[in-house]
Amino acid sequence: MGRALYTGVTGLKAQQTKLDVVANNIANINTTGYRSSRILFQDLFSQTLNGGSAPTATNGGTNPQQIGLGVQVASIDVNFGQGSLVTTGVNSDLAIQGNGFFVLSDGTTNVYTRDGSFTVNSVGVLIDPATGLRVQGFTADASGVIDAVNGVPGDITIPLGGAGIASATTEADLVGNLNSSTNAGDTVIRNIEVFDSLGIARNIEFTFTKSATGNQWDWVANYDNGGGAVAAGNGTLDFDGNGNAIPASATSTLSLTAAQLAIEPPLPAALSVAVDFSDVTQLAPPVDPAADPAAQPPSDIALRSQNGFALGILESFSIGNNGQVVGVFSNDRTQVIAQVALASFANVGGLDRDGNNAFRQTPASGLANIGAPGTGGRGTVSGGVLESSNTDLGTEFTELIIAQRGFQANARTITTADAILQEAVNLVR
Repeated sequence: MGRALYTGVTGLKAQQTKLDVVANNIANINTTGYRSSRILFQDLFSQTLNGGSAPTATNGGTNPQQIGLGVQVASIDVNFGQGSLVTTGVNSDLAIQGNGFFVLSDGTTNVYTRDGSFTVNSVGVLIDPATGLRVQGFTADASGVIDAVNGVPGDITIPLGGAGIASATTEADLVGNLNSSTNAGDTVIRNIEVFDSLGIARNIEFTFTKSATGNQWDWVANYDNGGGAVAAGNGTLDFDGNGNAIPASATSTLSLTAAQLAIEPPLPAALSVAVDFSDVTQLAPPVDPAADPAAQPPSDIALRSQNGFALGILESFSIGNNGQVVGVFSNDRTQVIAQVALASFANVGGLDRDGNNAFRQTPASGLANIGAPGTGGRGTVSGGVLESSNTDLGTEFTELIIAQRGFQANARTITTADAILQEAVNLVR
């Protein structure tokens, strides 16, 4: 009878613990990135009344006789299944699809979370506003390239309104036609705009002069720095019998030193532009019969493309599936600023809940393997969405009923054992 009382007590404690787990899951039904838990039971050790015996020549043997002494909690596991994604439209809100955790740091210690409700603070750092911890990632270099393999994770800075980008022109393509019917010595003057390393527009004047040879045009490029014209380059453009530029003469380089670009500070870096004339032709355009017979159609030379651009200020940003933070600048350019880092673990079940939707690594989880999204078994990152709790309310209510009935059944075991014990006490009357 005494055993039944204590066995019932272990059942009450176990079911109460189950109720606590279920209640916590239900309480966090709307917690961003929450991971629900489940509880598993196992029996306690058993009291052996008779041990088992082996078969003999005259006896088939006996099985052991044991009485169990109750139940205990075997484990409380975390369910790391995917939660549903909810669109928020906030650029700094992030969600992981698949495995992995965001990495948050206070500068000394890292914690890991699935809650991506981040924001940019007053100094442009991407943080978790609930704790102030800084989101970790990989910073791009000046040209927007990220080395997530060899790079060291650090704070992600998005300096809205403060960061600027500019790029010097290194390539320029000209397109058009030089009229083959013009006379030797005739000139065509065109201006093209390129940018120096400070993002300042520089106007280069090209002068094309028809050579007496017939299939050649000599050209010179000059730049006026305010103190006078300085030569940036010159050459001869040769054409074949079909009016196409001969490749050997169709490329050249313009060069201007810092002193030639500006006669006073600020001085940019020296400018070197590879010019491509491959798409310039020498053909004879048709003449309007009603026009002056002596008139010649004008030559048409224009700048088709160049790869430099003026200064742009960071105005907004977005985050793609690869976790890259792409800045949008006022000069209509975009450039990668950083990439959000994700962490994976050999045993996610070994992580320790740390509150504030965060986990800490433990010896059971193994060390965090930090890298870029979409690599090493890590999930992808979506911007402008958040991951909901993965608690299934229907399942939790079912488990709530099971816990309640289990508690009631164990309580009835205790009351029944008490009634039998009362009858034994009454035997002395």
